[in-house]
Amino acid sequence: MEVTIKKPPESLAFTSLADLYEQFHTLLIGKEFRCPSGIPILIMPRHFFHLVKLQKRGQTNFVLELEEPLIRATQQGFGEHAINEKRARTLSWIPEILSEPHEIWEYDVKKTADEVFIREYDKPGSPFRAVLLLRDQGQLMPVTCMTVRRTGIKEHRKGRKLWPKI
Repeated sequence: MEVTIKKPPESLAFTSLADLYEQFHTLLIGKEFRCPSGIPILIMPRHFFHLVKLQKRGQTNFVLELEEPLIRATQQGFGEHAINEKRARTLSWIPEILSEPHEIWEYDVKKTADEVFIREYDKPGSPFRAVLLLRDQGQLMPVTCMTVRRTGIKEHRKGRKLWPKI
């Protein structure tokens, strides 16, 4: 398989937590993603919390039914919430990484995820983007997404290579 390394998708621009949450929904919720072996990838509203590393007064675990109305009501700025801005801006990269990964690995040691989808981009600093996923009832669900430096990508390549098959 010939890998084409190109510039990453446009980063998101947002003015509030509600704006970011709406863009997250537009990009990822209700979309059909499948790994190359056909396993469905399910992204649910609750995945927003970890994908943007949402925090509120040190709290990082949230109940969707309680937090979602507060998020949607935050029409200016971020209110009491904080996010990882880099992760939030690069949510727009996730559809491409899931649809056209350069590599998929199954971790030998499963700490937070079962698999990682990796895509390399033509950009300085941290050219790799990794989406970590858990297997659950015949589907994959995202745990987190992060940029990775060239020197750090080997940590995500420990295990069994699932894609591309060589």
